Parts: sequence; C-alpha cells; structure tokens
Amino acid sequence: MRLRGRVLPGALNALQALSCVPGITQSILTGNTKASAEAKLRIFGLNRLLDLEIGAYREDGPVRARLIPIAQDRARSKDGLTYSPDLTVLIGDTPQDVIAGRDGGARVIAVASGKSSPTDLKAAGADVVFPDLTDSAALIRTITG
Repeated sequence: MRLRGRVLPGALNALQALSCVPGITQSILTGNTKASAEAKLRIFGLNRLLDLEIGAYREDGPVRARLIPIAQDRARSKDGLTYSPDLTVLIGDTPQDVIAGRDGGARVIAVASGKSSPTDLKAAGADVVFPDLTDSAALIRTITG
C-alpha cells in the first residue's frame, strides 16, 4: 500500500489545519471495511487526525449515501450535537462521492484529484470544487462560511 498508494497533495496539512478549528469533527465515510480503512490511514499517518469511531464503513451498508446518517448518529451519540445537512460536509474526489453526499444529506466539497474533472464534479452536484487540498485556509473558509 505504501508503494502504490498516495496521499493527495495538501491532505495532511488540511486535516491538521481542520483539527485546530473548534467545532469541527473529522471522520471518514468509505466503501472499505473499517479494518481496511484504518490500515490505509495508519500507513500514511492520517488516522490520528480522524475520529474513526464515528465513521461509517462498508459493513454498515452497501449504499454510500446511507452511511452519512449513520456517521451523523454516531457523532451525535458521542458528543451530543446534531449534525444537520448544513453542518455536515463530505469531501470527495469522484462524482459518486458527490452524489452520495448530496443524497445522504451533506454539503459537498469535491477535489479534482485527477480522477475526475472539475466540470464532472460540479455537474454531479458539488457545492464547491477545489483543484487540490493545498489551500487549507480556503478549505476552512468554505467549511465554516
């Protein structure tokens, strides 16, 4: 995984910057199993910046849009806050991620990581499209604005 995988440019800095913003809870939604997701994140040193207990994973269901309410419920159970669609942000890099976020009740920030064009991501319904994650300040403004 370390040889074939990669962290998107700016992802580590973005996660670090977001972890310093009061009121932001970071987790993961993935079609991978929890064990697989944890292993991948650990290899790249990203696991320590995410609350993996409140994430949602393949074993929670096959439809990614339905994972969002699961993660929202887990977060609410842990911290007592309600994560409405206005307060839930999904960051993804494919049209499928965008559609899952929109259908699942989240605002969507898409990242044109090379797999999908900005045009395709916007057409899928992304609220905002970034070329990458290198501008942490812009990302924070978009999430909190």
